[in-house]
Amino acid sequence: MKLEQLYDLYGEKLFHYLSVKLGSLEDAEDVLQEIFTRFSRYNIRWKFIRKPEAFIFRVARNEANRFLQNKKNQKLDPQNLGGLQDIIQKTVEGPDQDSTEMLARALAKLPDEQREVILFKVFEGLTFKEIAAACGLSINTVASRYRYGLAAMKAIMEGKDERNR
Repeated sequence: MKLEQLYDLYGEKLFHYLSVKLGSLEDAEDVLQEIFTRFSRYNIRWKFIRKPEAFIFRVARNEANRFLQNKKNQKLDPQNLGGLQDIIQKTVEGPDQDSTEMLARALAKLPDEQREVILFKVFEGLTFKEIAAACGLSINTVASRYRYGLAAMKAIMEGKDERNR
């Protein structure tokens, strides 16, 4: 598979994932560029990769984590939601401003592990099996993080969570 084909197939999905994970459109662009720069340097035999989407998201996850580690900014600031709200509005159709803000606030307050699984599942449409492959986790762990993350978001949005205070 050629680099251009990879970009056409996965570029937008990767950008959405990175935008929400990193909380910044500019940072997402930088990391996306680094991902495709890496792919151009690899002599990957794409026909031997059974699940290319999981592989590509695993590389994206690793690059995003490396970027965050270098930036030493692994937590989203729940008080600075503008970038996250913009990203949600661009990736999810229909939510009004209040709903977008509530969703952004809830996502920002989740532990990184739960937020990541929700991003993969809801924003990118990956299956639990694909998420497990991308994150190097078991399917049961992915399902648990998703379930706990959704429950935590619901509690936050209903004002029943201590983190919301």
